[in-house]
Amino acid sequence: MFTVNLDTVEAQIGATAELSIFSDPKFGNRAVVTAHYENEETFEDSTVIMMFSAEDLDGFAKAIERAREGLAAADSAGMVGLAGWAETNTR
Repeated sequence: MFTVNLDTVEAQIGATAELSIFSDPKFGNRAVVTAHYENEETFEDSTVIMMFSAEDLDGFAKAIERAREGLAAADSAGMVGLAGWAETNTR
């Protein structure tokens, strides 16, 4: 197994998301997103791992771009802007 860590990003409510490239004889070559959250009040940790093939990663990247568009609509016009964007841009 060989892993290359690309970046760790701070997320909301005390979470981090890490992106890495993973190569393993059993699982193959994958992009891996590891999201980790630690609740400081209960001292509970949770971790979610998502593994993507190159094709799946392209689909996820497109979804991220759509999320950026929706956030921009919400930032410019609030819930009304997001609702308008969602009406014309969701399946």
